[in-house]
Amino acid sequence: MRQVVRAFLRNSKWKYLLVQHHKSDTWTLPGGHIDKGETLHQALKREIQEEFNLKIRFLGEKNSFWIEHIKEQVLPMAMYKIHYDSKKFGKVKKYEYIFHAEIRDIEPLKIEEKEIKDITWLTLEEFAEIENIFPQIQKMAEKLLQE
Repeated sequence: MRQVVRAFLRNSKWKYLLVQHHKSDTWTLPGGHIDKGETLHQALKREIQEEFNLKIRFLGEKNSFWIEHIKEQVLPMAMYKIHYDSKKFGKVKKYEYIFHAEIRDIEPLKIEEKEIKDITWLTLEEFAEIENIFPQIQKMAEKLLQE
């Protein structure tokens, strides 16, 4: 089963990045597939660097334990399994891990045009108004608004 990592990626104006890939008209969060041997955090950092030339910092909670020589990572804000039938791809089964992150260094945004068809920056409130977006993304945006 494929594993995918994505992020609610916030800029300095508190707007969040949504993307459309060439293979779909649906808006989704930036991210991508986890390569063999990568951690979730490494995969998300790599994908954001490759697709947008941006470096990120993870936001959110940790398990709240401390042990010397162990670096604790931020937990995903959501994890879920998806099963659906796609006209283009047949039966799709994947795990998605969703993080909350912000742009760490302001680098020139360079969009990987081979994969990304379009982007937009929205406030969390605007997520409720956008069409062609996965419903779980809108629900998670609502949750972030409450925090």
